[in-house]
Amino acid sequence: MKVKNTIFIVLLVLFCSLVKAQQTTMTLGQVLKRAQSNSLDVFLQKNMFQARKWEYKSFLADRLPNLTLGMTPFDYNRSFVSRYNSVTNLDEFREQQSLYSYARMSLSQNVSLTGGTIYVDSDFGRLENYGDTDRKSYTTTPVRIGLIQPLFAYNEQKWMSKLAPLKFAKAKKDYIANSQYINLKAIELFFNQVLAHLDERIASTNKENAGLLYDIGKKRYEIAAIKQSELLNLELNVLQAEIDLVKSEKQLQQARFDLNLFLDLERENTNDLLLPENISDLNINAAYALDLALKNNPLILEEEQNEMQADMQVDKTKKESRFQATLTASYGLNQQAESLNSAYEKPLDQQKVKFSVEIPILDWGKRKGKYKMALSDREVIRLQAKQREMDFVQEVSRKVIDFNLQKRLVENAKHAAEVAKKSHDVNLHLFKEGKITVLQLDDALKKRTTAERNYLNHLKDYWMYYFKIQQYTLYDFKAQTELEELFDTQLKEM
Repeated sequence: MKVKNTIFIVLLVLFCSLVKAQQTTMTLGQVLKRAQSNSLDVFLQKNMFQARKWEYKSFLADRLPNLTLGMTPFDYNRSFVSRYNSVTNLDEFREQQSLYSYARMSLSQNVSLTGGTIYVDSDFGRLENYGDTDRKSYTTTPVRIGLIQPLFAYNEQKWMSKLAPLKFAKAKKDYIANSQYINLKAIELFFNQVLAHLDERIASTNKENAGLLYDIGKKRYEIAAIKQSELLNLELNVLQAEIDLVKSEKQLQQARFDLNLFLDLERENTNDLLLPENISDLNINAAYALDLALKNNPLILEEEQNEMQADMQVDKTKKESRFQATLTASYGLNQQAESLNSAYEKPLDQQKVKFSVEIPILDWGKRKGKYKMALSDREVIRLQAKQREMDFVQEVSRKVIDFNLQKRLVENAKHAAEVAKKSHDVNLHLFKEGKITVLQLDDALKKRTTAERNYLNHLKDYWMYYFKIQQYTLYDFKAQTELEELFDTQLKEM
């Protein structure tokens, strides 16, 4: 008997745990926290940022010395080649067989200031001929120092040293701003479920009230206290209430599904959501918020990046329209011999200097046209950037004003919802006593429904405004913290 009781208790505990796992209560803060850790959008943003981070690391790697090893282990050739026979004074074909091997080690460094490249290398070559006269020979360059320097040319390395850090800084701010977009999406889905639950609760209450009123109406109709038309309206209300309840239940299921999917929860979970009604007395200074937005928002860096890229294109087309010159110089030691040891003995000087120039003579204005086009594009980009910045300033200012006024709207809407509920309860009691008509009761119900929905919408707007401002400024006004400071801590773990 004791064993059966123990088994029963264990099963009861497991059942209660299962129910608890499926039915939970979540606050808006918990929804936002889970959205930032489990939503698909978060993983997408992380991968996008990782791509930008590795792009920046690749840029940094290009600025460091680059060590490479090039090898040709064997290059075998057997063919007939044309040779001059001095005895017969004729050209003739002869079979030739050779095996060539080569290796080169090079250390190079890009110079961002000049756009050139300096290098130090060492190479080794071995050639073996087969046939009538077998012979081996070696050539070595123990060390060689060289320079490849374009003159008066477009310096992409110099521009990238300015552009790459800016692009990475923008990528960080984009990631933080997109995290706030995830918050906004979570708030939208949170209140969608809250509103759907309100509609379902109202529809359920309406169905109960409609049934109750219809029963009362039938009794009054029997004693001729109401007309048949009024009784039919009560019956119609019952049918419509049932239809509305089914619709509201369907909308609630869809809203729950959307939120659970976004938060990566089980579809069957029925989370009860607690309204974030305890809003703070926070009042945001518009001028301070605007300064933060102009400093932190990725839109500003994007415009700076666009202008820099336009300047880079102007510089490129301008310098490519002129003559191109390149200086190549190297100094090293080399030797050749028929044995490997001898190839490294008493190396001789190796000096190379090359200066090449390419001068456009006639291109029918093609280079000049590209330059003028780049100038026009740069001016368009600057004007567009100025317009977008003006629009952005207005948008930030409007959102701050909306947020600072929203607290009063929420409080008034909440009080209106409470008054409308009391009014509906009083009218329902009066209707049961036969002191008001059905139309008057319906009007009270509509006002209650409208007031409750208005309250929820104003509460939703309060939180949407706050996180929208946080998205613009990348600043937590409640914690008085730069969001980028928190991100730098997370960046070490990514």
